[in-house]
Amino acid sequence: MASKRCHEPDMGSLWLSIVLGGLSMLAKETGITVFLLNVGYDAYRNWPALKRSLLDKRWSEETHQFGRRVSRVLLSLGVLLAVRLALLQGSLPRFSHQDNPTAFHPNLYVRLLTFCYLAAFNWWLLLCPSTLSHDWQMGSIPLVTTLSDPRNLLTLLTFVAALAFTYRGLADTEVIKVSII
Repeated sequence: MASKRCHEPDMGSLWLSIVLGGLSMLAKETGITVFLLNVGYDAYRNWPALKRSLLDKRWSEETHQFGRRVSRVLLSLGVLLAVRLALLQGSLPRFSHQDNPTAFHPNLYVRLLTFCYLAAFNWWLLLCPSTLSHDWQMGSIPLVTTLSDPRNLLTLLTFVAALAFTYRGLADTEVIKVSII
């Protein structure tokens, strides 16, 4: 009996993740990201085997297992998307100005700054959930209207950190070569 690698999830964990992702999609449409993050993380964890299979031009047992897991996740995603659209009766959700004032602002510059800040704000909430709300509508987060707004510093730091994490992830998978001068 072959030993199971520590980074290969068991099927129970996979199905639990799919069920929880499906439940999150029922609550909010952004729950779809769970499935794509699972596939991305699985690819990251199994990159050595995937790379070896690509270089050898043949699939190993590890890559077959990876392919089966990805197939299950993507098939489940398709089914859950169909269910979600059926529940919405085939239409996409419609938002009003009160639901999302940023999206309805006439100035593209303000929309861009605010949406970038919202990404940073949500990352901050993951790290420090001090100001949680069940409903962020009605302008509960003020618009970012100028570059001199101090919240842009948080946005800049968040995007720099995201780039650093991306670089590190690519360096770990040897997609890019890391050299120290």
